[in-house]
Amino acid sequence: MPGISLSDFFKEKRSASEIKSEILNEYFKAWAAILLKGQSYKQIKKILYVDLFSGPGLYENGSPSTPIKILNSIYSSKGTFIDYDDHVQTFFNDKDSKVINQLKENISNLDFYEKLKYKPIILNDSANFEMLRKAFQENTPALTFIDPLGYGFTQKMLMFAIKNWGSDLFMLFNFNRIRAAVKNSKVEQNMIEIFGDYLPKIHEYYDKESSPQKRELFIIETFQSIFEDKGFLTLKFKVNFPDRDQTSHYLFFISKVKLAITRAKEIMSKYSEYQEDGIPHFGANLNTLPVLNPDFNIYSINKLANSILQNKQEYEGNTIEDIYLAHNHKTNYIKPNYKDAIKKLMADNLVLLIDKMGKETNRITYTAKVKFK
Repeated sequence: MPGISLSDFFKEKRSASEIKSEILNEYFKAWAAILLKGQSYKQIKKILYVDLFSGPGLYENGSPSTPIKILNSIYSSKGTFIDYDDHVQTFFNDKDSKVINQLKENISNLDFYEKLKYKPIILNDSANFEMLRKAFQENTPALTFIDPLGYGFTQKMLMFAIKNWGSDLFMLFNFNRIRAAVKNSKVEQNMIEIFGDYLPKIHEYYDKESSPQKRELFIIETFQSIFEDKGFLTLKFKVNFPDRDQTSHYLFFISKVKLAITRAKEIMSKYSEYQEDGIPHFGANLNTLPVLNPDFNIYSINKLANSILQNKQEYEGNTIEDIYLAHNHKTNYIKPNYKDAIKKLMADNLVLLIDKMGKETNRITYTAKVKFK
């Protein structure tokens, strides 16, 4: 089975900081590379990494958490083809003053701290627009991490974080906190500020539906709609508690750029459980039972093949790589799934492949062009 069935990373209980640290650092490198490679047509002088729930930079065992990992990635690229150090300004914030003092000490103790072109900006503040204005310079792309429920963010502030071209947003939701807040009048204002006009729909659904699983799905889909209705693309990754069948956290990724969603999927899929046909669930510790017929799943290779076939006018003459890049958004499909789907269509005598020399071929490569019969 392709990928990792159950990543070692999720076999033990992990804190929100550990989960975001593993995935976020990998995406940061991919995101920065995409932006900085494109400087020939987008003259980018500076990009931002903004962590508004940073933590102290080191775990209790001394291993690095997100801030130190990000700074290590920046410094290790110094002098290479894509020099993050020449362009990345980091911005770390935490409302806990003790944590911030630890972070300052841990960062200043780094061997390479004085060699960083842009020293990290470190603040100790609660979430507010003034803080965001300090972080987000005009027209500067930013990759931001926010914990909205635990940090008092409003929907307006979430949108502000991704207003600039090239800006992406990660959010980590403790679902127990969401579940408790829906019917808790003491935190209703926070829910209103995040969900806005969508909150009455959640209350209405709660009144008529008692299933915890269906309620959870509705809340998550409603939250995604806040962004999708405004033209953003969303990606979610579900993490259950390792020792019970209950949601621990959701990691959300928000972007306006299809390529960004694709790259985030490629990274997150490494930590996901998979269906038997090689399609990721985008979740961990799910304890999902295999099904007798893969087509009973929301996603399957047969369904992907049919979807490609239904859009043959759009994909005629495209490479498998091009079809993958154009089609995968809003689905769980990843790159290898597209080879499997084309293989299925070839077996059914519905397509043939053309190689770089313009000749028909049976080799299924990402550069092969698809011709529908």
